[in-house]
Amino acid sequence: MRKTKSTVVALSTVAALLATGGAATAVAMTGSDASPASAGTSQDQAQNDKDKRKKAHAKAKRHHAKAKRHAKHPPKGDGAKALCKRAPKIDKKIDRVQRRLDGGLKTRGSIERLERRVENAKKANHGVIADFLGERLDDRGELKLTLKEREEGLKKVRAWCATQDFEKDKDKDKGEKNSSGESSEG
Repeated sequence: MRKTKSTVVALSTVAALLATGGAATAVAMTGSDASPASAGTSQDQAQNDKDKRKKAHAKAKRHHAKAKRHAKHPPKGDGAKALCKRAPKIDKKIDRVQRRLDGGLKTRGSIERLERRVENAKKANHGVIADFLGERLDDRGELKLTLKEREEGLKKVRAWCATQDFEKDKDKDKGEKNSSGESSEG
């Protein structure tokens, strides 16, 4: 009875491995000691199944991400109306980041705090850490300049938006349309 049971377990393991593409593993494990090998293969089988599910999920995720990148249609305008609407939020975000960068030693993300961390790393003879933090410090300096440029550009956008009258466009769109699809207000 014992030999029959171990043979059945070994055969079912071989069948499972063959079904999942593990033919080489199944052939290598069918020997005189089928019962110890079959116990190990169930763990291997579970790991293989898990790996396959992860790969399939990652592939599906990549495919879904590619599908999201493409717009359904080309842009109809330049997005000026939306940009004018977002300008105050963009301005607040720029101000918030500039305040953070200009903050003191106790402000996380400030340039002064990062400079101190670089000094501390150099004092502790942590050259690699000092280099890494130094590169981040350079990036933050560049970010500060970039934010100033964007703030200047945003001022020009806000000035332009003030000259536009997007409310009239709304009223035109709401106006009744005749049978040819044109506005009846002329």
